[in-house]
Amino acid sequence: MDSLSLEALLVYLFLLILLQGLLGIYQLKKITRTLGRLQKLGICGCGIARHWTGWRVYYLILADSSGRIRSAYSLKGISLGTDFVPDKKFTFSEISELMVYYSQRERLNLQETAQLRAAEEVERKLAARQAAQAV
Repeated sequence: MDSLSLEALLVYLFLLILLQGLLGIYQLKKITRTLGRLQKLGICGCGIARHWTGWRVYYLILADSSGRIRSAYSLKGISLGTDFVPDKKFTFSEISELMVYYSQRERLNLQETAQLRAAEEVERKLAARQAAQAV
């Protein structure tokens, strides 16, 4: 491999890394906007599960002040197409129902772990809201 092709390869790799960073900023802004919009609709809990290989699953649960689940969203897509989309397979209607069901299971997959963590966050926010109202 001559030095000219090596230099071209290094420039190409540098440009790819730079482009990935710039597109990552756009992706992060888009996801943040979506999160802000959803948080205005009710109590929103975000759960993240990570595999040892680095693969991550993000899950959102939107609930009302009584703990009823209004909707659930999972992160879908690659790079610029990434966005939270409604999860049509989600069957739970109450936060407590989800927590009891998953606490009885011995092993959870990544999506179930993310759902459980999102439900725990919603439960923490509900408890904080009730404590603030009691005072």
